[in-house]
Amino acid sequence: MTEGALIGARFALMIDLALLMGLPLFWWVMGMAGRRSVIAWLAAGGIALSALWLLASAATMTGTPITAPDWPTIGILLTMTPIGSVLAVRGAALLSTIIATALPHGRKWALVPAALAAGTLAWTGHAGATEETAGSLHRIADVAHIWAAAGWIGALAVLLYTVVRLRPGADTAPVATMLARFSLIGTLIVATLVITGAVNALMIVGLAQLPALLQSRYGLLLGAKLLLFGLMLGLAAANRWWLTPALEAGVTPQRAIAHLRLSLLAESSAAVAILVLVAWLGTLDPMA
Repeated sequence: MTEGALIGARFALMIDLALLMGLPLFWWVMGMAGRRSVIAWLAAGGIALSALWLLASAATMTGTPITAPDWPTIGILLTMTPIGSVLAVRGAALLSTIIATALPHGRKWALVPAALAAGTLAWTGHAGATEETAGSLHRIADVAHIWAAAGWIGALAVLLYTVVRLRPGADTAPVATMLARFSLIGTLIVATLVITGAVNALMIVGLAQLPALLQSRYGLLLGAKLLLFGLMLGLAAANRWWLTPALEAGVTPQRAIAHLRLSLLAESSAAVAILVLVAWLGTLDPMA
């Protein structure tokens, strides 16, 4: 029960911080105004979810219900482990994000602390436990992985929202332009995810232990994650090389929009499933 609460808290925090960084990044790349209130609410949610994650972590350690916190254990986590420093940095970054949304050009200013807040996730998983120089390399790769994933998730959220709201007969040119402009950054995101994902896997498991993954729950979940990632790649390729050209050419645009809507929904669902798996993987011993 407590493990499920921890996985749920990790998942909710991951998707919140991914959107917090990914939305303003996509808006900035596309030259869109965006909604500052959405960023402010996501930042506030990040603070609340970080507190929930702390309670769930303590509950998992002690075996007590999350509704009856073990305050001495929470005190130990905050003062005698890196969790206290991570939450302090994240909290400051989230508060800075909220403040930035009230400034002129707040969308751009909010992106920096939002990226910092998202990056702190690297210190709460397997990368945070890696020591010395290898640990630094692992965390750098994990931060890059998190930022790339946030960029993809933010783009999916905006694109899906835009396509779902399109009415029959509406002009589809803005959607085609948005998809075409995102193609370059999408390629960079995928390349970053592949490279950093490989680095993370080698750091967590080690090259010699890779065959042993087939015998572990961690390996099965990681395999499911890779299959979902492959599905996302296939859907993204279809969007880029089939649906986007159809929209740009104006050939049966409503049919192309219907296919795009279904494709983005499936791709977003796969992204959510991947985050669930990542949240679960972060609680497991790779060799258990």
